[in-house]
Amino acid sequence: MNDNLRYRVPSEGVTVKQGSFKSVLASEFKNGFIICPFEGKEGFWFEEGSILDNKEVHFESPTCYSKAEYLGKANAFIDEIVEQSLSKAIFSRIKEVKTLYNPVEIFERLCEAYPDAFVYLASSDLFGTWVGATPEILVSGSRDELKTIALAGTMKSNDASAWGEKEILEQRYVTDFISETLTKLNIDNVARSNSYDLIAGPVRHIATDFQCRLDAVSVLDVARELHPTPAVSGLPRKSALELITNIEATNRELYAGYIGILGDNSKLYVNLRCAKLIEDKCFLYLGGGFTKDSLSEKEWEETENKSRTLLDILEKE
Repeated sequence: MNDNLRYRVPSEGVTVKQGSFKSVLASEFKNGFIICPFEGKEGFWFEEGSILDNKEVHFESPTCYSKAEYLGKANAFIDEIVEQSLSKAIFSRIKEVKTLYNPVEIFERLCEAYPDAFVYLASSDLFGTWVGATPEILVSGSRDELKTIALAGTMKSNDASAWGEKEILEQRYVTDFISETLTKLNIDNVARSNSYDLIAGPVRHIATDFQCRLDAVSVLDVARELHPTPAVSGLPRKSALELITNIEATNRELYAGYIGILGDNSKLYVNLRCAKLIEDKCFLYLGGGFTKDSLSEKEWEETENKSRTLLDILEKE
């Protein structure tokens, strides 16, 4: 498999890089394009101009739950949230679909359809071939002006309904987590916006923006401390991660990790609305925020709504 990297930052042109991905500790990421999987300890750094010893690697299809299997696991997930008194936890699944388009065509169609998303196509024998169009910034900017965003709640973008208590509470958890994390890192002069609706293609979310200046810590320090945010893990984070490991029983791989450019003007995104491509199949990774009041059927519908970001591209003639 030839290493392939192309990406499009919102409001910028497409960048195509020649080189290869290297496996590194996440704490030792160098400036450049990086990918950190959900697990977070090791990741991938793209070395431009490096010579690749190509190998043919076969990737097995990940496990995809049927609706009945999902509902059963989701109900067990909710029971554990109640039993452990968790505020929130994220349960995810994988949806398999076929496509007639090659990876580059999918990338180009995503760029056209979602001008406000970070769109990428990355291939390597280290992790396979992935595409994505994510709206969620983990951190962006520089030490002098770093930005992050609290994003939670999902509703169809054409649904004019008011946000429910569950979605508002979910977003408050993420907002509080970011505030507490920045305080723990001794970052002051933090500016925070009021919450607002953020449209991301076929869905909308509740968002709150943060802006700060860094002194004693780096942009990578902040990214590693924020990851995984409650939007992709839960609260308390340690207990939520243990629950995810026990109930999901699948490897999230690159899904819900972070991806993007580290440097003087960093742009790192939470890797959502993404898919792993194997031959003519796309494996869409989809998650939803669960609380003690969650209904498994409604959570299934939410993941179906989120799948439209990629399905609208894959199914369109």
